[in-house]
Amino acid sequence: MTVPRRIAALPNYIGSASNKAFAESAPGHKFLGYFRNFQDSDARAFDPYKGKAKLVTPLPLPGPQNRAEQAQLKAEFDAVLNEVCKLPASSIAQINALRARQRALIANYGTNAVRITTTSTAPFATGLGNEHPIENGFAFLTPYGLPYLAGSGVKGILRRSMQELQDDGEDGFTTEAIDALFGSETVNQSENAQRGALDFWDVFPNPASGKLVVEIMTPHFGKYYQGSETPHDSGAPVPVSFLAVPAKSEFDFHVVCQSGRLPAALQDQWRKLLDRVFQHAFEWVGFGAKTAVGYGAMAAASSPRALADASGKVSGTSSSITNAFANTSLGHTWPTAKLTLNPGTGEITASFNGKSTAPLKNPQANELRDALGEERANKFKKNKELKGISVEVVQLGNALQLKGLCTS
Repeated sequence: MTVPRRIAALPNYIGSASNKAFAESAPGHKFLGYFRNFQDSDARAFDPYKGKAKLVTPLPLPGPQNRAEQAQLKAEFDAVLNEVCKLPASSIAQINALRARQRALIANYGTNAVRITTTSTAPFATGLGNEHPIENGFAFLTPYGLPYLAGSGVKGILRRSMQELQDDGEDGFTTEAIDALFGSETVNQSENAQRGALDFWDVFPNPASGKLVVEIMTPHFGKYYQGSETPHDSGAPVPVSFLAVPAKSEFDFHVVCQSGRLPAALQDQWRKLLDRVFQHAFEWVGFGAKTAVGYGAMAAASSPRALADASGKVSGTSSSITNAFANTSLGHTWPTAKLTLNPGTGEITASFNGKSTAPLKNPQANELRDALGEERANKFKKNKELKGISVEVVQLGNALQLKGLCTS
């Protein structure tokens, strides 16, 4: 009985023989669900190498017919991984939409949010330990099928970076600061468990040239790693392919700080510490997998920019971290708005000429009440509304967001 040369977990009504059938599929869908795997009767006809085919077992019979069949077979095997790499227009649009949505959402957190945009200087890989027919997986976000770096991975890298800076003796990097920002690693009693003040969002890279790349690792001591031999120099290295996001791809990192969880000493220092931690991670640590051999390195964040406080006033602190509202061009003024307080949740909304903003939540709501001054804040708390207030509003997608009081 002949074993099929094309193996795929697809129903018959899907034309798996045609690349056109999956032209608009996201790379994660093609790699995880629709990946074209091939085998001959010995199940070893195809070994992927740099996206090219390697016929391990040639067809046994000589002659022109056999050579033509083998050439056809190899052509069919070629570029299976490369089929996965190219992002269709729909996936590129989806990546741009996800990144734009994150930029809009981060603005809700005002000065308690930071966003850093950078470019990779080396290929980026993650999820290589996931199971897959080529022996190396890749992390794709379900159900979109797009490459991503989980926020938990960002948190782990930055914590490690902060610990390295602590070991180097840099000012401000203490065990207490690490635990306050990232949470306690070791807890002797459950009541001593401490959640960190920083929240890290998933990262959606924008691959350069709109495609992934195929990289190669070449283990020289495979049988030693498998425990069957001692290491020696006469072994045959076996190249192994894996996917990666190419160098010069764009990455956006978003962090939200629950500042109420921080001790007083860190209230004004956490941005500076976080800026230094990102700088160290970009240059020395890297993100994702295989960082020990240079993968996941990032360029320094774009030129330092000043931070803006809750009222929009720019402070003198220079940082590569920018406030989410600092460069918005969609802001406008409501000169005589009405503020409304929800006593149950503490949320504040503003309304003007039939339009209303999305609810402003704590801690930004507390900052706004503080900016009102004691007299107006007390009146606002008592009456649950305050009229004739000049406020600044920004358009975020389809929603209006209350930015703060007008400063002039």
